[in-house]
Amino acid sequence: MKTCPNCSSENRDEAMFCTKCGTKFEEQPINTDINNAQDTTPINTIPTDDQVTPPTAQPAGNYSAPVQPQPAPKKKSKALVMLLGLVAVIAIAFFAFRFLSSASPAEKLIMGLAKLSKSDKTTTSTTVNIEYDGDQEEIELLNDISFKIETAADVNNLLAQVTLDFLYAKKPVIQVAAGVNNEDIYVDLKDLYKNQFYQAIDDIAPGYEDFLNDYKIVKKAFDSISLKFDNKEYIKIFKDVLDDNIKGSGNKVVLTLDSKTLNELIKELFEEAEDDKKLMETIRKNSIAFIEKIIKEEKNLELIDVDDLEDALEILEDKDDFEDYYQEALSQAISSMEYMDFDIDDLPEIELTFQFGAGNSIKGIDYTAEIDQGGETFKIISTTDIKSGASFTKINKKNAIEINELMTGGEDIEDIVEDITENLTKAIKKNKELTKKIEELSGEDVEDAIEMLMYGAFGFMG
Repeated sequence: MKTCPNCSSENRDEAMFCTKCGTKFEEQPINTDINNAQDTTPINTIPTDDQVTPPTAQPAGNYSAPVQPQPAPKKKSKALVMLLGLVAVIAIAFFAFRFLSSASPAEKLIMGLAKLSKSDKTTTSTTVNIEYDGDQEEIELLNDISFKIETAADVNNLLAQVTLDFLYAKKPVIQVAAGVNNEDIYVDLKDLYKNQFYQAIDDIAPGYEDFLNDYKIVKKAFDSISLKFDNKEYIKIFKDVLDDNIKGSGNKVVLTLDSKTLNELIKELFEEAEDDKKLMETIRKNSIAFIEKIIKEEKNLELIDVDDLEDALEILEDKDDFEDYYQEALSQAISSMEYMDFDIDDLPEIELTFQFGAGNSIKGIDYTAEIDQGGETFKIISTTDIKSGASFTKINKKNAIEINELMTGGEDIEDIVEDITENLTKAIKKNKELTKKIEELSGEDVEDAIEMLMYGAFGFMG
């Protein structure tokens, strides 16, 4: 055995490093002392009586006889190098992560919001719960009700869809969806009615197709804007105004806002922008480039008047004129914030928790607000998950019902309402807790209570 000179632990004779503390053992020269005499008996010979093997002296005490170390196999050397390299990579990654995540909560939030604003297609899934603390039995129903709202959006093509799930006692009851595509708005009642409902957008907003055409041109030009300014001053404002109202922990940033703090924050940002010459100039230059790109598409524009754009371009190209407009716009904004101070005092304090994923992207937002009214308290709790990408319902117009036809008597609306009422009753009766609550509050059988509700909702169509 080999004793470590550092920690005195025992190691195997061929060990090059101490297994306990890692100390490297020094190579020992061959010792020819009598205490380490080797057996010199010839190999493959049988000792005879005439042959005497000199006795080997026994080590005294805890002394271990030094043995000539064997060279370490090459594989072990390579393994050690790989191990040390791996440790180095992990250490570098650890310190890099610590450095990157050492950004203040304000910086992290600003970068996350900026990244979120650049998303072209997103889907958000929001769950809303309401906690009521009061004496009104009818309103206590809210404590067991929750809503799940999924919103899909495509900002490039102006597509949107909202799907609403109604839950009671955390159990799904009904689901409905509504949306807008390039041609129609539509309503899908899912299990409540077999057919979808739709209406052409041009019937509601004539010229929508031309509007969409110009919107895409403007959006493409807008996406090329890149403002350059000293963001340190603005981050400092966030830090100073929010102070303890913004906190970070791991992949979370918690922001607490009341009306006065929000008002002060926006006001100070406007005041900083008013004096920010660099920001003013980058806005001017980007605005010129933005308008010039739209003017180049003159032949493809349907609604935008190029003459108006050229008038605006003339103002932008004159630095003095633009500075006057810039200063006036921000001055009015600051004045409006001072006025708003009287209007928003009654807004409840809200707490926003931002959840961050890879690349400092916001993956979720939790919202909490509490409203006190006449001795009763309403607490709103909202949880939102955010993901990239969006999908939309496809409308089969052959089986869908046109809303105009429905409203003008082209379809038998009474039969449709009757089917919806019947399906709604079936959906509610599947939830025993909700059925019991409706009957308690209404004093009616659930069928009669729902029929009365539907009559009130659709009675104006009769």
